Amino acid sequence: MSAERHGRPVPGLPTLRELPTPGFLLVIEGTDGAGKSTLLTQVSERLRAAGHDVLTTFQPTPAVRAHDAFKGLSETGGDLDDHYRALYLLTLGDRLHHAQAVMLPHLRRGGTVVCDRYVYTTMANIIARGQEFEGWFTEAAGHLPRPDLSVLVHCPVEHAVARIRTRPEEAERPIDTVHMKKVYEAFRSLEADGRLRGIDTSRTGIEETADTVLRWVGERTAR
Repeated sequence: MSAERHGRPVPGLPTLRELPTPGFLLVIEGTDGAGKSTLLTQVSERLRAAGHDVLTTFQPTPAVRAHDAFKGLSETGGDLDDHYRALYLLTLGDRLHHAQAVMLPHLRRGGTVVCDRYVYTTMANIIARGQEFEGWFTEAAGHLPRPDLSVLVHCPVEHAVARIRTRPEEAERPIDTVHMKKVYEAFRSLEADGRLRGIDTSRTGIEETADTVLRWVGERTAR
């Protein structure tokens, strides 16, 4: 099934690079408040308990998140003419370097990498903002290693916002729910396209969700 944006096919989705290694790359994606970080902790701890050499990491890296361009454009980049390209260039370069310097060495040693967010976040934002997958982005993203399993944790936006509001430090943070809904829908289109495997965390508890992900990991490693 093709991914769709407002009922139309989305052209130019990058095809990530298959890099066979003895290790296992697990990516966990989702909007804020969907339970992504909680699931990552649960799955990582249980994989370690089962004897896996687990490296937990996240993208974009702290250096990029602290960059003025990231902070200035991550919420408004789609509304500033061509400025959104600066944000995508910044994060894509960071993802490529992080994959080469941190993730692949661990995978080549036979370890398991569990990554909080990946390039699918950028893809979802491109779709949500009604932008095109330009050739330079598609070509560069194609050098990223394809995950062995990419999980999307999702829930209705109102559930996600309610969870965010339970965090004392974010109880009053402004939330652009219109854009958040568009990103949610974009993630679901990537799920329909087969890029992500989804779980609705408004229907399952964290233990059950972790059980499902670990079962999927077992199925993939068995192949």
